Amino acid sequence: NFREINKSLSKALIEGGALQNVIDQQLEAAEAQPRGLLLLTDLEALHPYLRINTIEARLQGRVRCPVVVLYPGQREGKTSLRFLEFYPPDPNYRSEHIG
Repeated sequence: NFREINKSLSKALIEGGALQNVIDQQLEAAEAQPRGLLLLTDLEALHPYLRINTIEARLQGRVRCPVVVLYPGQREGKTSLRFLEFYPPDPNYRSEHIG
């Protein structure tokens, strides 16, 4: 049952902390560098297990260097994005959108 497999993988990524640990390590490394920068790429690999707003929510208030997210989707309006261009627009993004 693919739905159950997807739910299990999503839960492992979010609640298990594996993804958060990797992002935290990379963020700490970027913050330790003068003029450090963290690039988050290949987010489509996380589909359908989670979306970037989940990652943004966990990073909120903890970022001390620029973080650039290369988002595979389409911008809609000032704050909405359509992940992979087939989800409905999601206006819950906290980041500033460029492009």
